[in-house]
Amino acid sequence: MTNYGSDLVAQALKKENTEVVFTLSGVPNFGIYEAMVREGIRLIDVRHEQAAVLMAQGYARATGRPGVALVVPGPGVLNAVTGIANCHYCSAPVVILAGQNKMEEFELKAFHEMNHLDILNPITKWCATVYEGHRIAEYVSIAFREATSGLPGPAFVDFPRNILEEEINLQESMSPDRYRTSARPWGDPSRVDEAVSMLAEAKRPLIIYGSGIMWSGAHEILQQFVEATRIPCVPTPLARGCVPDDHPFSCFISRSRAMAESDVILFIGARLNFILSFGRPPRFNPQSRTIQVDIAPQEIGRNRPIDLGIVGDAKAVLTQLLERWNQVGAANDGTWAAELKKPEENKRQKWMQWATSPQKPINPIRLCYEISQFLDRNAIVTIDGGEILDFARNLIPSFTPGARMNPGVTGLLGIGIPYAIGAKLAHPSRQVLCLCGDGAFGLNGMEMDTAARHEIPIVVVVSNNACWGVCMNAQKGIFGSERTFGTHLACTRYDQIAQAMDCYGETVEAPDQIRPALERAFSAGKPAVLNVITDAETASYSMSPQLRDLPLFT
Repeated sequence: MTNYGSDLVAQALKKENTEVVFTLSGVPNFGIYEAMVREGIRLIDVRHEQAAVLMAQGYARATGRPGVALVVPGPGVLNAVTGIANCHYCSAPVVILAGQNKMEEFELKAFHEMNHLDILNPITKWCATVYEGHRIAEYVSIAFREATSGLPGPAFVDFPRNILEEEINLQESMSPDRYRTSARPWGDPSRVDEAVSMLAEAKRPLIIYGSGIMWSGAHEILQQFVEATRIPCVPTPLARGCVPDDHPFSCFISRSRAMAESDVILFIGARLNFILSFGRPPRFNPQSRTIQVDIAPQEIGRNRPIDLGIVGDAKAVLTQLLERWNQVGAANDGTWAAELKKPEENKRQKWMQWATSPQKPINPIRLCYEISQFLDRNAIVTIDGGEILDFARNLIPSFTPGARMNPGVTGLLGIGIPYAIGAKLAHPSRQVLCLCGDGAFGLNGMEMDTAARHEIPIVVVVSNNACWGVCMNAQKGIFGSERTFGTHLACTRYDQIAQAMDCYGETVEAPDQIRPALERAFSAGKPAVLNVITDAETASYSMSPQLRDLPLFT
């Protein structure tokens, strides 16, 4: 059998145990498609290249393994840029492959001709063009190594058409083996000892962990460390579930007080970006002593002074910390954690006045509460939007790692449906629900067609308040109640749009209809959209931090 360059691409992906590739068709990728199908790799063809990359990112977050997207040259790569940038800023291991013009067409202004590398270099860990057919597998192996080593991130390779169509002598081709290590960088033992001493001496210690826990597979050792030390812990939003939200030492709801009052804080696998207010006062106690563990040395000390920095893998360093804690017989009575947990029930009781409200339009707190009461414990939830994200953050708990996905540090909307599709492919037996605003649905709503064609039964709940909620309420707070330019939407029948794409769909207008509608959607056996008519006038009970300091809300 003759082997072509396109065959080597598929063979290299198979060697990486790639199960699914997200793509949008076009020249010169058809040969790769043929080869991938022969290798047993599933193709999910999408409606927009941005969604292909976001699906690969959702798949990666749900599995802890790299996701793969394949796009066409020129506009296909341009459409993928937003998704690639999101992977870059959210540190997600995604490999993006692309076709490219024939090399003899370079600099001729040919159809689709574009220098992809100049565009993608700032938002990838590594990017390259393959110029020799026998090196295709080598370049793919480099992409996977770059995407998964150290701080994860996206890697990109493009293949000129003549390289893909070239006949390859397999005996002369480079087929790398053992090109990635599973070794983990351990922390400096002396610094581990010092960290344990600092935590043991603290009166109000705190652990703040981020997605680095998930990428290193450290959730089990993290929970063991938390239970051994009895130190309260707070996740960043995308890391929720690594320690279950209902664990006695998990204090997500009390995070503001925990950050403001703790005297020693261990940051592990968590970047000090805007999600953590850059680690700075007033959110954090300016007198607190700090320990930061990160696999990327350049992250330690970013944005705030760090008293003790440890470079290392989260799982490896947590193993060291736990061993040292037990060796020295350190003890913590857990009173600080108990103190933080006490107000949580009071907050929940306060929210119950809205969570049980019969009002119409349905208030978003009631919607989120009903979803939380319905979902299985291991359900995967993607949340897409502005205001609905802030309600869901507090009302819908997470109990397993990789089961909560939201826009992350970029604030990118449109992620919900693609993430959900990627997650459902990774875990077909688990419930996967996307909760999104009506504005966010409009960005990648056509991917419900992708879900329908490929029989991927996700459930999408649209909080339809016919506006961009955070923006509209911000305008009202700043400029007055009538100054809401550019923030109104139509009360669109998103359920009917879904039905037109062979999905299940229905509109929900009363609170007591929410649970029965969820039951029907999940039992439909096909992708589903619930169009829930919700209250736009949320100023009196908003949970959005962007709105709290506005004149209208003080």
